[in-house]
Amino acid sequence: TMLSSVAQPFFGWWTDRGPRRWMIPAGILTAGIGAGLSGLFSSYLLTWAVLALSGLGVAAFHPEAARGARQAAGNSNRAMSVFALGGNAGFALGSTVATLVLLAGGLRGTWLLVLPAVLMALLLLSRLDTVLDGRVGARLTHTMPTGDDDWPAFLRLTAVVVVRSILFFGLSSFLALYFIRVLGASTALGGAALTVFLVAGAGGTLLGGWIADRLGRLFSIRIGFTVAIPGLLGLLLAGNQSVALFFVVLTGIGAFMPFSVFVVMGQDYLPNRIGTASGVTVGLAVTIGGLFSPLFGRIADSMGLRFTLSTFVVLPILALLLSLLMREPGEGSGA
Repeated sequence: TMLSSVAQPFFGWWTDRGPRRWMIPAGILTAGIGAGLSGLFSSYLLTWAVLALSGLGVAAFHPEAARGARQAAGNSNRAMSVFALGGNAGFALGSTVATLVLLAGGLRGTWLLVLPAVLMALLLLSRLDTVLDGRVGARLTHTMPTGDDDWPAFLRLTAVVVVRSILFFGLSSFLALYFIRVLGASTALGGAALTVFLVAGAGGTLLGGWIADRLGRLFSIRIGFTVAIPGLLGLLLAGNQSVALFFVVLTGIGAFMPFSVFVVMGQDYLPNRIGTASGVTVGLAVTIGGLFSPLFGRIADSMGLRFTLSTFVVLPILALLLSLLMREPGEGSGA
């Protein structure tokens, strides 16, 4: 994941020098091959190497795929949210699919994970150009962002994305443990709570795009963080598992509402570097949040899980305050 995040801006920079649509199927296939090989080696070093290969595939896929999604979506935030929904659904379903594969075939059954990547790569190779460009003789016209790059505005957006990322990875790491050790839930229910968070997040992704198209992108971002605050507070104060699950849903919706909007706004802030913008908003800034998980783990060991989750309440508040410094692209450029 680290290698994928660091590499994504570089792949984005490369695609900005000339679109490389072939990287979309190639990235998926490379990621699938790396994941498929991960269970086949007894060498720890080789296992690391193939996981790194998988991460590079993800890094190659995202910037060019985000460009293609913007080409297809135009200025529709809701359409971009459908693209983002695919990734969020993958987070929610990926661990379940991997578990089923390992139960069916053991550790060496990971080769089965290559199959969906191969099928999707073949589908993209055969259909992607037609979908994005239209059929011969009926070419599609596209609305892509134009204007000057606004780096100060993009950096403010990146700061908000990083804070949201810390919240996402923190909850992903400790939500199940919180249910098990603090609320007395079974291991199965603890895992289900995490799945509920991610599924609610998928719905929040779509809702965020829909609201952005109707009430504005900044409103969608700010209302998402506003919803996450009482969600987290309710989770902390909940006395039983059912009530806590309700607030997990609320938190998931709020935390994911800004996700697809970030991608569109980043591309609009850097219209001449769409690949770079996508690589940062989808890749680097998102996964930086994962670096804070060990810190939260140390806090949990010394202060307890309830205290750790209480620190998460600060994050949507901070993200909301930082979002107040943001402006729509083209408004107060460079301010």
